[in-house]
Amino acid sequence: MLQRYMIWNNKGGVGKTFLSYSLSVEYAISHPEEIVVVADMCPQANVSEILLGGNGKGEANLQKCFEEDRTIASYIKARYDKSQFGRIGNELSYFVNVKDYNSYMPDNLFLIPGDIDLDLCATIINYLAQAPQKGAWLKSRSFLNDLIDSFISSYKNKKVTCFIDCNPSFANYTEMAVLASSRIITPCTADAASIRGIKNLFRMIYGIRIDNNSPEISAFDTFASKIKDAGIQAPKLHLFLLNKSRVLDKSAAKAFTAHINKIEVLANDLKVKYPNDFTTEDNHLVLNIKDGNTLAAIINHTGLPLSKIQHKTYTIYGKRTQANQSQIDPLLSDIHTCVNII
Repeated sequence: MLQRYMIWNNKGGVGKTFLSYSLSVEYAISHPEEIVVVADMCPQANVSEILLGGNGKGEANLQKCFEEDRTIASYIKARYDKSQFGRIGNELSYFVNVKDYNSYMPDNLFLIPGDIDLDLCATIINYLAQAPQKGAWLKSRSFLNDLIDSFISSYKNKKVTCFIDCNPSFANYTEMAVLASSRIITPCTADAASIRGIKNLFRMIYGIRIDNNSPEISAFDTFASKIKDAGIQAPKLHLFLLNKSRVLDKSAAKAFTAHINKIEVLANDLKVKYPNDFTTEDNHLVLNIKDGNTLAAIINHTGLPLSKIQHKTYTIYGKRTQANQSQIDPLLSDIHTCVNII
């Protein structure tokens, strides 16, 4: 079955981009018989830069995508100019084969590059949503879904798995990501803001106020009410990833472990109360991902897959940075555990 994973939490700094990168790349390496797509729905386009070669090289390659109009913002603009409520016919041209730019990448990995103009496109999306045409709001939020569907249609004999990286806000282009997704992976860190982010996710996507334990009641239309009225099933929660986790032992701070425990309890309680909003797999709902520390810096700079980092010294902006096997093995093990249950 085709799966499309939205990686999102309504909180910044939880490692969404690093996880989007690591999960998609390692999944593609582990499943060479499949096609893997990364959709970059963040204006900062960080995951695109890393996939396309890392700092410097990746930035230059991303600039080429801008110049060639091969980004998500380019597609939104083209839809506005040429066919506001239907596909324009060249959807496949917006997909970049990552290996063409970064030789470290597997050849089954494709990217819809991100674009800083995505924030500017928010105005276009809202304008189209207010058109007098029936179903205009839904069509204005379906551009990413149209792109992915077009790509999948060209690979009828292969399984396609998608990963969608999102920024923390719930902008209208984030709503596009929701409508293009079937499952949600929610990164968290051990803090109260991550807990609020989970509650906000439930309120915005499912229309449920966790603290009041009741449906959202509003005088205004919300995203949750709009998709419910349209008969659309929201994506289901699949995993909560406690990112940047330390080893849970006596040396861990009490506040740190308390927040981890609270997130685990909250996630499991929500699955019991709202089972229809979760996937049915009998897997661990909450998983720990070890802190990448210097490994994340090496990956960001070099565009290397995590599984190709070696125990050696790398040079980053002229400074020697050591990658230790004692760091690589636990993080890679955690990422592969996630990959195996995606």
